[in-house]
Amino acid sequence: MAWADDVVEAFRSQQVRLVVYVADKVLVPVLDRIAADPQQFRLVPLTREEEGVGILAGAFLGGVRGALLMQSSGFGNTLNGLASLAIPYQVGFPMLISMRGTLGETNKAQVPMGRALPEVLDSFGIPRYDLDRPEAVGAITRGAARQAFGTGRPVGLLLASVMTGGKGGGF
Repeated sequence: MAWADDVVEAFRSQQVRLVVYVADKVLVPVLDRIAADPQQFRLVPLTREEEGVGILAGAFLGGVRGALLMQSSGFGNTLNGLASLAIPYQVGFPMLISMRGTLGETNKAQVPMGRALPEVLDSFGIPRYDLDRPEAVGAITRGAARQAFGTGRPVGLLLASVMTGGKGGGF
């Protein structure tokens, strides 16, 4: 999956060293590539997404750039950490979010957060970019990470199911 290589190369180019994540089948191609390069990346699994906000804030204070990977259904768990820590204290990091509840979704419990996520990001003033075209993934991811670190604000990268085939691996 070339898109996964492009995400990892974009993180590398922006000196991302710490990647925190909640396991998600769709993100496995990215996680596998990150795990294969322990000289560049430290990969930390989370039990809940909001832990990632705290860990990345601590890393930021230590001068380490990081990224948070999760699926859209878990994004709601990050809201308090984003609103009370990352945003007011200007802790910027990219959030790679695999979208659920959209094209091809068969689990009705995933639909509400999938539909609401873009508007929630907007309401928090968090810039968001859609990763829905293979040829643009690298440039968008690189630019979003640069924006996050340069402005001290989290940035959302919404990985569209059309790129990955969704949770079921295909439509």
